[in-house]
Amino acid sequence: MLTRFLGGVAVCVGAAGGLSAQQPAPVKPVKAAPAVRLARAVVDAPITTLPATPVTAAPTPAMVPTTVGSDLLANGGASMTSCPTYGDCPAPAAACCTPCGPLGRFWVDAGYVFWTTSGMNVPPLVTSAPVGTPRSIAGALGQPTTTILYPTKQLNNKFRSGFYLNAGLWLDECQKFGIEGNFFYLGNANSRFTSGSDGSQVITRPFFNTNLNRPDTQLVSFPDTQLVSTPGILAGSVTVNSNTSLIGGGANFVKNLCCGPCGRFDLLLGYTYLNLTDEVNIREDLTSLPGQTNVIPGTRFIVNDNFRTTNDFHGANIGFATERRYSHWYVGVRAGVALGVNHQVVEINGFTTITPPGGPTQTFAGGLLTQPSNIGRYSHDQFAVMPWVGAKLGCQITPRLRTYVGYDFMYLNNVVRAGDQIDLRVDPNQIPTFSGANRTPGQFPAFNRNTTGLTVQGIRIGMEFRY
Repeated sequence: MLTRFLGGVAVCVGAAGGLSAQQPAPVKPVKAAPAVRLARAVVDAPITTLPATPVTAAPTPAMVPTTVGSDLLANGGASMTSCPTYGDCPAPAAACCTPCGPLGRFWVDAGYVFWTTSGMNVPPLVTSAPVGTPRSIAGALGQPTTTILYPTKQLNNKFRSGFYLNAGLWLDECQKFGIEGNFFYLGNANSRFTSGSDGSQVITRPFFNTNLNRPDTQLVSFPDTQLVSTPGILAGSVTVNSNTSLIGGGANFVKNLCCGPCGRFDLLLGYTYLNLTDEVNIREDLTSLPGQTNVIPGTRFIVNDNFRTTNDFHGANIGFATERRYSHWYVGVRAGVALGVNHQVVEINGFTTITPPGGPTQTFAGGLLTQPSNIGRYSHDQFAVMPWVGAKLGCQITPRLRTYVGYDFMYLNNVVRAGDQIDLRVDPNQIPTFSGANRTPGQFPAFNRNTTGLTVQGIRIGMEFRY
């Protein structure tokens, strides 16, 4: 009985030893208990009645990292703390990326913009004077009796709505290299002015008479002056329409320069495009009255002047994008400068139609401020610089969706605007309504390419989705 008991003890101790061999190796060796030594002695003794039961220790499994998706250093595969969700690399991997969030390799950023562009300078186009003012000074600039009706300030500088879109893709798992494209559209800025009378008021269009070397106004039936409306002589109206449009976009290569669990700093290299288009159109619709002596009463005149400019800027862009996260809040800044060529186009056109009562309509090239001396299409390529910056404050709504509000600013240093191309100097001998088919060539109005700077700024509200 004692022998069988001791044999059973030996078997249990052997099984316990096999189980303990499957656990991680202890830091310090532990001496065997007396009972174990006794069991080993009994097993080693030559017993013929009960054969010894062999005990085989289980093999020790290879050590595995205790964290899923953990960083493994190249020098020996030592375990590091695991990357956040947005930084994990597919297992197995020799090295995991540094956390450069936020989550997702593909992103779409769409926003509403409320921006303004710098206003367009336009010289006085419509004036008035009290009834009874002498025709030679009625509505002429610089006269104390003259009132400027339009414009009295810069045009098309009001805030207006538009949209912004940016989309990109990281080309690697660690979000170190990527590409992005962006586009924005700003709604058109329009300004419209109309003034007219049945002949009971004095409404004029001012210009500088180069023959008399003094300010003057245009009267349909008299040299050197033009009236839109004056008692007993002329009835009519003048309408001025102006329009400004802006679109832009580009593409960038994104290279991460510095990153960490709470932020990143990226280099941007790419291409930028901006298009600015302006237009100013002045139209008169006039009818001679019975008091007119040089024109058949009832003769109708349509006088139209049109000025249009287009700027197409193409530039190489260099900049940076940085972001810093604070819990579920974040702050982002993007800034840079684009250097390139602005293709500038100025188009000047005008016409005058004269329709006597019951007679055929005659059409002449040129209105008042557009004459053969400046009518045409003029293009020019000009080096230009466009710095830009954008800042935003946002909130992480879900792991893949966040929203923000921000401010944007850009400046293009060399553009042509339609209002700057209007020349108020006029040689009256070119005006169709004065000399009809016997017009003589003149030098004024002249085309002089005048340039200025363009400022665009405003707020942006948007959402960003990452996948």
